[in-house]
Amino acid sequence: MKNLIYVLIVSLLLFAACGTQGEVTESIGNTNVELVESVSTLTQVVNSGEVIIGVGQEAAPFGFMDENGALIGYDVDMARAVVEELSELTQTELTLVFVPVTDETRISWVQSGEIYMSLCHTNNTRKRDENIDFSVPYGWDGKGVIYDYTLGAKDLEDFQGATIGIKRSSSSEGEILSYFENQGWEPPTLQQFDNHAAGIEALVNGQIDGFTDDNSIVINTAMMAGHTVSSEGLLTVTETLYSPAYFAIGIPENDSDWADMVNYALHELWLSGEFQEIYEKWFGDDSMCPIPMNNHHMEPQVAG
Repeated sequence: MKNLIYVLIVSLLLFAACGTQGEVTESIGNTNVELVESVSTLTQVVNSGEVIIGVGQEAAPFGFMDENGALIGYDVDMARAVVEELSELTQTELTLVFVPVTDETRISWVQSGEIYMSLCHTNNTRKRDENIDFSVPYGWDGKGVIYDYTLGAKDLEDFQGATIGIKRSSSSEGEILSYFENQGWEPPTLQQFDNHAAGIEALVNGQIDGFTDDNSIVINTAMMAGHTVSSEGLLTVTETLYSPAYFAIGIPENDSDWADMVNYALHELWLSGEFQEIYEKWFGDDSMCPIPMNNHHMEPQVAG
């Protein structure tokens, strides 16, 4: 399969090299229309030898700094593996360039071309898909509400009319309000925070009734702040989830050559078993945030 992909890449690059560069003027009737020829991100990557990837730095276990100031996490390891696979698929020596992104820039910088892809715990939603495209999912999670368990056990229904904190620019805002509306429940009041740590701190201090985002992120944020998250600890998460989460790599809109290559890289990682090793490292039974893969899996395309 890799040889076939390489042949397709060479054909694409030759076509791009032989074609007219820059602007193309085309006559339609009596009107001259200027068409700007677009160059695939794949062509830019192969020609430059660099893959510029946006990653988050404030959301364990996806992307965060360790005690030595090194960038680590599931997204970080997956990005490195994807670039290594892209090097093999394109038979080009590629250099990975990490660019820090936030929840506010992880979409817009893909749109502007500042980064070629974004791995920043980004849930593939229809609203976001209006602005960029996404790879096949490379991670799975769900969203409940974390709360102070010492005040009594709760589930989602108990948060009607309550104040729930959310991370600014998170898709959780629309998702939780939609869920409550569909249930016929009184909606909660949502209070935005600049980061997850601030939200957890407000929860512990009694300023809000709960906090929500991807379970893996809120649980890890609380644990890294020194709080126990379990039915026997200070904090716990509602058993009922209001939304699933499907993490995908953000890529430029309508760039099928690049999208195909990114998906091929993920497929090859799955087939080799490296994908599962990375997942087990960050979400396995002995990890900082165990989340079983359960029935989630890749479905690589048939080679041929």
